[in-house]
Amino acid sequence: MKNDSGPKDILDVLTDEASLQIMNILDNQERSARVVSSVLNMPISSTYKKIKKLEQLKIIRITKVIRTLDGMDESFYTLSIKEIKVTYKNNKFSFDIQQKAFDDKVVRLWQKFKN
Repeated sequence: MKNDSGPKDILDVLTDEASLQIMNILDNQERSARVVSSVLNMPISSTYKKIKKLEQLKIIRITKVIRTLDGMDESFYTLSIKEIKVTYKNNKFSFDIQQKAFDDKVVRLWQKFKN
C-alpha cells in the first residue's frame, strides 16, 4: 500500500528518536498518550504532537476511546503498520507501507455512539 504522505514527512518520523520510541511502545500494545508520555518522560504536549503526526501518516491508529471519570475522552493508540520499505532510486525516496489487518467492527461501533 502506497502512502500519499510526502517523503520528507516519512523521513522526519523515521529519523526522529522520540517518534521511533513511540512506535516501539505501541507495537502490539494499546497505550494512551498519557502512558506514552510517562514511559518516555516526555512532556504531554510534545507527545500529542508526535502522536498526531504518526496518526496522520497512518503509522499508528486509535484503537479505542475511553470516557474518563472527569468526563474527558482518552484515546488509546497502537502501531498500525507491519513494515515500511524505504527506497532511494533516481535521486528520489519512495516508501511502501504495509498496514496491519485490523478488525474495524469496534471502530465502526464506536463511531455510531459518537455521532
